[in-house]
Amino acid sequence: GLLTMPAGVAKGYFGGLTRSAVVAYQISKGVTPASGFFGPLTRATANADTTTTTTTTTTTTTTGTNPVVTTSGVEGVVDVLLAPTPSNNSSIQSTVDVPVYGIEFRGRIAPVSVQTLDLEVSVSPSANNFDNPGTLINTIKIWDGSTVLATVPVNLSTFVRDSLNKYYLRVSGLNFLVPEGSTKTLTVSFSTNYIDTNRTVIVNAYTAGNNIRTVSGNGISSFYNLNSARTHVFQKPGNSTVTVSAVSSPLRSQNYRLNTSSMVWADALLFNVKSENADSKVTTVVATSTVTGVSASELVYELYDGSTKVDSRTGSTTVTFANLNVNVAKDSTKTLKLVVGFPASTTASAVASARLAVDSIAADNANGSNSTVDANVAGARQYAYGQASMFALASVPTLSAVKNDPATTTTMTATFAINTTPRGADFILANASSTINFLNSAGTAIKAVPATVTKSTTSNIPDGATEVVTISAVLSSADAAITSGANQYRATIGGIDWTVGSNSVQQAYGFEDYITNLTTVTK
Repeated sequence: GLLTMPAGVAKGYFGGLTRSAVVAYQISKGVTPASGFFGPLTRATANADTTTTTTTTTTTTTTGTNPVVTTSGVEGVVDVLLAPTPSNNSSIQSTVDVPVYGIEFRGRIAPVSVQTLDLEVSVSPSANNFDNPGTLINTIKIWDGSTVLATVPVNLSTFVRDSLNKYYLRVSGLNFLVPEGSTKTLTVSFSTNYIDTNRTVIVNAYTAGNNIRTVSGNGISSFYNLNSARTHVFQKPGNSTVTVSAVSSPLRSQNYRLNTSSMVWADALLFNVKSENADSKVTTVVATSTVTGVSASELVYELYDGSTKVDSRTGSTTVTFANLNVNVAKDSTKTLKLVVGFPASTTASAVASARLAVDSIAADNANGSNSTVDANVAGARQYAYGQASMFALASVPTLSAVKNDPATTTTMTATFAINTTPRGADFILANASSTINFLNSAGTAIKAVPATVTKSTTSNIPDGATEVVTISAVLSSADAAITSGANQYRATIGGIDWTVGSNSVQQAYGFEDYITNLTTVTK
């Protein structure tokens, strides 16, 4: 019922009318792709189709992400207009998925499916002499919102040049549904090659004839003509400016336990690389390491872009990651990470540490030049032990102020609950040198107070177990460090004295985030 032959034309020849009818049938049955080829999928559908029904109602189905009209006895129509966005743009510096053309469809009477678009592209026009668009464009995409309906790889053979020296191509199989009474926009984007001079690009529906084809649910194809252009200027990339900086939340010092059979990896440094004015490509990162307890030649260093390892180097006090290909987009910031690998150790009392710093980076600019940028971003020292204790906050630390009586002084009590996990031997409880630092509102330490270390039992923490250790200290407002009047204070861990097996350590690092909220104290 989908093939209507003109008067006097006999059936029996598989020509354009029959092919269009097969396309309409495939659309109505959800067979994809709707190519007009009567292959195995279409044949199986036709064999199973025992009844033919014509109805005035319309239903839709979804094939992949693109809904298509499947059943309708009514021919739908659309109003076709140039969409307000994307508008003309005289300064395009992006190169990937740049929106260049939008077509607005307003559905009437019944749903239709937009199937083909004939697109005309003029690059650097000059007196009817146009460049082949393939010299600039490498990919064309057609979008329904954030959904890609079609992707067209572009080369010098993609576009057809007509007798007027206009370049055009047909994008088919869109299956872009426009429901009755709705307005939808089809968007065209370009991805481009590197250019050494500005290029003017005019984008239009191909003006030689009917450039848009739709299909109604009853299989009837309709053609529309849009003749409204957008003009853009793709600019030659400029000279980028690259800067290197520390991240806002840097990595803290941590304890690691050395492995007896393989390397132990520690995150050592995060740093930001920003590219302004144009894209950049980081090609070299130079880092230095300050090492104790082990030779620098025994360490291994790795560079990561997010979760992707981009290079690995064996140990030295100066480490050069070279031949990199880390892209940083225009006006964006990328965070890179340095990781250090400590060698295997069979000695329980072994102690090693490493501190990494980025000295400089080299980058290629979008205009072909390159530059070297001093960095001077240092990370926190990371520690590795044959036998070690691991610490983590168990709950939010507190600082309480109590005024017992108007005639007495106020006391401040700082309390920290810390998950403690020994590795390699038991953890021995000790109060010898653990301290809590009291700070003023500016964050300056005003008093270090010996801390009391307590646990629910007096026994040691077994190797591999995790138990909560409470560390607390009290400071009176009678202390000379507390100023007169009402002031705010806070507290942090100054150091934890721990012994695990053959290692005894007064640890004063890694506690920067162990800090209470500000508390008002009146003297």
